[in-house]
Amino acid sequence: MKVMEWFQTFLVLSVAGSFLAGILLALKRWTGKQFSPTWQYVLWVGVLLVMVVPVSVKVPALVQPLQEKQVVQTVPLPAEQTVTEQPAPVDTVEAPAGEILPFTEETALPPVPWWDVLAFVWILGALGSLGYRLTGYFRFSRHIRRTGKPMELAGVPKRLRVYETSAAVSPMVMGILRPTLILPETALTESRLPYVLRHELVHYRRGDIFWRWLAVLATSIHWFNPMVYVAAAQMQEACEISCDWCVVRSMEQAKRDDYMRVILELLAEAMAKKQILTTQMASEKKQLQRRFTMIRNQKPVGVKKLLLSVCVGTALLGAAWLTGCTLRETYVTKEQKVETADEIGGLAEEGSLLFVGVDDRGSADAIFTYEMSQEGKATIYSIPRDTFIADGQRISTLLAEENGDEKMIQTVSEITARPVKDYVRMDLTAVEAVIDALGGVTFTVSQDMDYDDPYQNLSIHLQAGEQTLSGKDAVGLLRYRKGYPEGDLKRVEVQQAFLMELFRQKCNPAYLKEIPAVMDAIKGHVTTNLIAEDVVKYGEELYHLKQNGMDAVEMYTLRNGDMYYETAQEEGGGMSLFAGQSADVLVRDDTFATEQPALVPVGQ
Repeated sequence: MKVMEWFQTFLVLSVAGSFLAGILLALKRWTGKQFSPTWQYVLWVGVLLVMVVPVSVKVPALVQPLQEKQVVQTVPLPAEQTVTEQPAPVDTVEAPAGEILPFTEETALPPVPWWDVLAFVWILGALGSLGYRLTGYFRFSRHIRRTGKPMELAGVPKRLRVYETSAAVSPMVMGILRPTLILPETALTESRLPYVLRHELVHYRRGDIFWRWLAVLATSIHWFNPMVYVAAAQMQEACEISCDWCVVRSMEQAKRDDYMRVILELLAEAMAKKQILTTQMASEKKQLQRRFTMIRNQKPVGVKKLLLSVCVGTALLGAAWLTGCTLRETYVTKEQKVETADEIGGLAEEGSLLFVGVDDRGSADAIFTYEMSQEGKATIYSIPRDTFIADGQRISTLLAEENGDEKMIQTVSEITARPVKDYVRMDLTAVEAVIDALGGVTFTVSQDMDYDDPYQNLSIHLQAGEQTLSGKDAVGLLRYRKGYPEGDLKRVEVQQAFLMELFRQKCNPAYLKEIPAVMDAIKGHVTTNLIAEDVVKYGEELYHLKQNGMDAVEMYTLRNGDMYYETAQEEGGGMSLFAGQSADVLVRDDTFATEQPALVPVGQ
């Protein structure tokens, strides 16, 4: 598991644990009356377990995933079908630069991968916090071994070593692998020792020191969350109260009074400094008052209260645990589902990014590839949606077939003669929402656009001129083609021009704050193999392209969107569907090919 995934996991668990801690604090007065001290202790231990243990289970999704990750596979292109192709440039539409946000070289900053920065700060804080506490613990432990005096006491298990020392301020048990009972000289009087031993042996037999370690681990991992310190303090208080409850439940009132007197005397003699990762009998004043109240009013727990404690406690802990598991499965595990090309199967380690925009009917409406060269130049290939492939089929219909993503990847790889490394399929709902989340895009519309098609859920009404397009208007612009004399080729040019404007206006550090809104907008509407690190990488590339004035971007279009060809007679003939005849074989116009196939225009 990577640092980023650890960070995201514990961030989710921090939210779940804080939610549970808040509920327990709100119900504390009620649980204090209805629950036994031991069950109150168990509940706070459960809170810390929820925050520390990154367990994931398969549960029904309660929240729509941030990005639905789907593993896609492609069939490698046989060697004999591979063609060597060189791009042929086409004219693109130049649109005036937008002025939504001023952006100058003086104010430009490199893109900051904020999640990586936060993960780095988190791990430093966690290691620093844990290291500081461990250093103090081991320093005190060494001091005890050097200055402490080993001793044997009746009734103490042999595995539990006993040391008398003046360095301790209160009786305590420390150590998990080698548990040790530390007794200050003041605890060894005849009147105090029996009560001290009973109290500390309860801690030892229950393994409370282990849960103290858990509290230290939780506060170190979630050092940024105030609620974890509250939960740790509540657990420690519940630990002492439940220990007292176990000690006094079989005592007469006179012995309970003696027990409270011993606690008071030890508290008075305790120094201000506290040792960590130990169980201490002395405690703070408010906690002491609650302990004494419990000791005086201690009564046996009835069967009804015991069952209520078990049911409510189990329900609360189970709900928090399942919430943490669900959120982790939703926002972390699925985001990291695909990490390498080997896991995807068919996607190359090097190659292009293939983007496919999908309309409401599931057909590909926009298809283009993007690739950055080692020299820092970006190449974008646009493929018109009506491009014919084998057997008279349009490329736009591939996604409707079984394994449509794989077929789309394979076909585009053949057309561009470049393997596909990354794949993004996004429906137009997400495109509209993303543009709205970014505040729209300023663009010059070249002509009036009026088109309605209920079958395709299209209603496009735009006036010529410069304007700020909303998400709905932008999608209409990107889909419009019926009013262009050049048809789909003109639409592709407009799509390319709009894409350039989107890069120019939105590749700006000022828009980093909009990332959560953008991610929420595409929730459930994207199929991709990209993970967070990949998105950051592409963002950095686009930012640097903008810094260079976008001059390093070259755009090409596969030019057979509206003009189709027949094959030479020796290849079997076949007319384009635009000529009104069926065809057995239709071949694309190999604009990219260095060796042009024998093609002739329709009607010649």
